[in-house]
Amino acid sequence: MNHLESQHPELIRVDGITKNFSGVQALADASLSIGRAEIHGLVGENGSGKSTLIKIIAGVLGPDHGSLFFEGKPLRHLQPITAIRLGIQVIYQDFSLFPNLTVEENIALNSELAQNQLLVSRQRMRGVAASALEKLGIELDLGVRVEEIPVAQWQLVAISRALVQGARLIIMDEPTTTLTRKEVESLLEVIRKLKASGVATLFVNHKLNEVCEIADRISVLRSGRVTESLAPMEFDPTRIMECMTGRRAVPRAASSALPASAPPVLEVQALSREGAY
Repeated sequence: MNHLESQHPELIRVDGITKNFSGVQALADASLSIGRAEIHGLVGENGSGKSTLIKIIAGVLGPDHGSLFFEGKPLRHLQPITAIRLGIQVIYQDFSLFPNLTVEENIALNSELAQNQLLVSRQRMRGVAASALEKLGIELDLGVRVEEIPVAQWQLVAISRALVQGARLIIMDEPTTTLTRKEVESLLEVIRKLKASGVATLFVNHKLNEVCEIADRISVLRSGRVTESLAPMEFDPTRIMECMTGRRAVPRAASSALPASAPPVLEVQALSREGAY
């Protein structure tokens, strides 16, 4: 394993984490560190242990063996509420938003409730939500219900909510799965703004070109172990794929072009989906 050290002061570290489920080993002596304001890519094949590692960092699961440290201090019996209070936020693929509530309510309601106010202040919530969007350079209609905005903007609402809750590390689980290239570029710019504001990101993605484009470091999971930690000069999709699979990539021969007269394999006409574009 390449023991590459982050150029950022350490924020969180998992050391020698092992996790088993009914005899199936999901993680085996996995170790990973994330620096403050670092964009850290995490890649691996399906079943490599990415989701389990995310849940352990978020306090959803406890490790069978191993240790977690936050700013050098050990974390014992980590629970989700403790992780949130430390500033660890996970944005899952379903975003965990309330579609029937407005953008400002989704962003600021938890903050409002945490202040134990007898009455909810719409003006205060709007100010909190607007401030979060401004930090990210995002413009959204605060009064519109989330179910009425494109799915790509749901993610921006979730990121803004994480900022309001004091995020210091945002874990993004496959964040670009449903996004167009233009939407991906907008998201990557938001992640760069998070870094500039001092927030670290664990960017978990199977699209290697996007990980290479945004990450400061890339860690590779294979069979529950972090086998490599790569610096930018080592970012190469072919090499990363070899680290993920343990096999050398063999270039495929280019397929011959089909003649213009060949029948179409698939035709789509007038396809639409509410909330997507």
